Amino acid sequence: MGKNMKYTELQEKLQKLKGEKISQSKIGEVIGTTRQNIGSKFNNPKSEVSVSELQKIESFYNVSLYKSPVRENDIVSISVDYYPDVFGSCGGGQFILSEQKELIQVPQKFFNHFSPQKHYSVINAIGESMLPTLRPKDKLIVEHWQGEQIKDNQVYVFCYKDEIFVKRLIKNIDEIIVKSDNPDPMYRPRFIEKEDMNNVLIVGEIVGLMRDMR
Repeated sequence: MGKNMKYTELQEKLQKLKGEKISQSKIGEVIGTTRQNIGSKFNNPKSEVSVSELQKIESFYNVSLYKSPVRENDIVSISVDYYPDVFGSCGGGQFILSEQKELIQVPQKFFNHFSPQKHYSVINAIGESMLPTLRPKDKLIVEHWQGEQIKDNQVYVFCYKDEIFVKRLIKNIDEIIVKSDNPDPMYRPRFIEKEDMNNVLIVGEIVGLMRDMR
């Protein structure tokens, strides 16, 4: 993963992504090396950033530094933050939040579509309202929202009145239609009227899932 990335390149990319100056010593602190050692790495034109060092930097700063997907054993995979204790509700609006996260490698085959310019994370699904499309404990790949228009009938993670949901959305001029996939009448469509639209915060679109990966 760290092939051909030099430490100066790492520093430049990181500063551009974060919009702030980040010192060599701070990078050394994050990857767990001494100030003297990190200085030597920066001054050695042959020295390259290791996979574990990149992962530490990405996890600490919550960024993706890869120009393109990672290729290991001819399988393309993406570095993604996984929140094991964050559940996107597919039922009654349950929202479980945890600051804990881990960096995992997700094979690109699990993405419906992927862009290196986008930010992704993985959460867990609960509830049955999106059956059969989504099952409880599916790991959902979320493409984070960047202000795009809602794509009608796509599945989104969104917050509404301090609760989080995973549903299909359709946006009209004066309302948002919230749909479940489960045909049971108890999961009938809901409507968010125009005056309440400002209470809807889109987290991201579901662009893939991993199933039976406990």
